[in-house]
Amino acid sequence: MLVQLTINDLAIINKLCLDFDCGMTVLTGETGAGKSILLDALGLILGDRADTNIIRGGAEKTDITAIFSIKDNVAVNKKLNIMEINSNNNELFLRRTIKKDGRSRAYINDTPVPIQTLRDIGGCLIEIHGQHAHQSLSQPKSQRELLDQFGQYESTLTDTINAYHKLIDIDDQIKKLNTNSDDFESTLTLLKYQIEELNKLAIEESEYTKLSEEFKRQSNSQHIVETCHEILNELSESDINTNTRLSKCQNKINELYLLDNSLNNVSTLIDSAIIQINEATTELKNYLNEFDADTSQLGSLENRLDKLNELARKYKKRPEELPDHLNLLIKQLNELEDSFKKREELELKQKEITTKYFNLAIELRNKRIKTAEVFSRKITNKIHELGMAGKLQIEVEAINNKTPRQFGMDDITFMVSTNPGQPLRPIAKVASGGELSRLSLAIQIISSKDNNIPTMIFDEVDAGIGGRVAEIVGKLLNTLAAHSQIFCVTHLPQVASYGHQHYQVTKNMKEGETYTEVRSLEEKERINEISRMLAGMEVTTESRANAEKMLALK
Repeated sequence: MLVQLTINDLAIINKLCLDFDCGMTVLTGETGAGKSILLDALGLILGDRADTNIIRGGAEKTDITAIFSIKDNVAVNKKLNIMEINSNNNELFLRRTIKKDGRSRAYINDTPVPIQTLRDIGGCLIEIHGQHAHQSLSQPKSQRELLDQFGQYESTLTDTINAYHKLIDIDDQIKKLNTNSDDFESTLTLLKYQIEELNKLAIEESEYTKLSEEFKRQSNSQHIVETCHEILNELSESDINTNTRLSKCQNKINELYLLDNSLNNVSTLIDSAIIQINEATTELKNYLNEFDADTSQLGSLENRLDKLNELARKYKKRPEELPDHLNLLIKQLNELEDSFKKREELELKQKEITTKYFNLAIELRNKRIKTAEVFSRKITNKIHELGMAGKLQIEVEAINNKTPRQFGMDDITFMVSTNPGQPLRPIAKVASGGELSRLSLAIQIISSKDNNIPTMIFDEVDAGIGGRVAEIVGKLLNTLAAHSQIFCVTHLPQVASYGHQHYQVTKNMKEGETYTEVRSLEEKERINEISRMLAGMEVTTESRANAEKMLALK
């Protein structure tokens, strides 16, 4: 429940700190006194959008703090645990600041949080029924939400919604896996043909490079052999070969070494050169012995290279890239076949979840039909208490469509007959604003009993009614306060007299400034306020006596 509300520099409110009790709290005052500003403050603390125009003139910021008791609020404590925010002695502090530069800050127990977090928490703390709540009743979405909230079959509804989202997800996956069967088959056929064509050539890794080298060697074999023999002759086989000349140089250096031993390094280098020449000679001889100059292979080598080049041109690849291209095609084929298999699996899963969805939708419809009967009867009884004849009937009709919908396969319509003998019509076509207000109030009171929200605010929901009906409204709100904290902004003395706590909102002038004052009324002050509400401009002895009587009977 809401324990305390502190407001600084909001509109015409300077500084205000209000303490609240459980039960029913009424707020009364002249039109324009500032009652709506209090609700605006609560809206801001619960995450409503902020406008810098709400900051009091001359102030730098608006600062609002609300303290809630959350001892038995399981939903809020669960959210706090997820956010790792500790509650202070089962109290929750919500704070909102709005500065002139447009910056807005939100805090939960002094921990900075996003504004959205305030909205999430606020939904478990307060429910506001505005004076224009009846306008939303004409919306199919609101009618469905009211019925489902009253029915308390959250598990079935959640399962239906989850099944719907799974179907949407599967449908998206299938679309991504190339659901067009013609494209799939043509791509599959092309890949298989290309892989078969490349496989026929049995291209080995680095084959093109090896073939090119072999073709170059064989086509130049005569030149290679002749040149190798010339080199061998120069190195070791002629009378003036390199090896012989190096040996002569070695002998001369050795003679000089006897005269100057610093030439020893030169002798070593020549020794090394002789060794290298001998090794080179041996290598060349071995090469020539093993060299296979088989020009008969040139034709087959050239033919193979031509085929590889032709295929490379066809696939717009370099010949040496053909093995990698083949591997890529095989990978694409495997992925395509896997996607086909996965698509088949998804389609089977889609059928399974679709069956589950429609079974849940039927179960949900049956629960809605039963709930609609009870809800319709209770609302009809309540509008009779509020002085309306006729009845309300909630119709649940199956949607004749194969396409799943998020909240089930039902059209839910609130049908109303405001006078006996008149046909039922959709609630949106009810002409009388007063009747619609009472109908809205009846629905709100009935549905509020099971919503588990600890605090409810009724903002002039009694507009358009009066007399005996107004007294019944006050009594109904008072009864509702037995299990919830109720706030009621009202202009009706019959309603105000049923409050357990009474605040009067007034607008005053001080030193040329307008400001709102909110006072908790004691018994005598309350009599005066009820008298004012009864009499209008001038309080009379009769109105005061009526006020005393009204309060004494409560």
